[in-house]
Amino acid sequence: MQEIALDRYDISILNILQQNCQVPRLELAERVGLSSSQCFRRLKRLEDVGIIERYAAVLNREKAGMDVSVAMMVQYRKSEVNAREKTIQLIEQTPVIYECFSVTGEYDFLLRVYCKTMKEFNTLVNETFQTSFISGLHSYMLMSCIKDAPVLTLSDD
Repeated sequence: MQEIALDRYDISILNILQQNCQVPRLELAERVGLSSSQCFRRLKRLEDVGIIERYAAVLNREKAGMDVSVAMMVQYRKSEVNAREKTIQLIEQTPVIYECFSVTGEYDFLLRVYCKTMKEFNTLVNETFQTSFISGLHSYMLMSCIKDAPVLTLSDD
């Protein structure tokens, strides 16, 4: 993958948008120190090359009713044909799973799960994941968040 060169204007645009993606485009241009047309062209390029993937609102999970936060480790059965693909398909179809990472070590996937209730989480563990192609699960109940940094630190070094 080709690395995109970012100058101080690009980095400034990205840093501002990470803090507030709803900033009016004219204000963004003023804060960056560019004309609105120059700023818009840069913004469009950052979107087109995929540095900006999407714009989103960050929700407070507790206030949205997601009281159960879990990190889960999942291991698929290596001896079963297509077990990895079946596990990925199950993960993609399960709405309480918000993130999935392929990992090294004893387990194959790390999942970020948010449920409204323990009953909902219990259903995930004792029904959804009770398949022939999953050989292991380990759950970590997330008690409190110490750090949640949705912003990437960018500099023009």
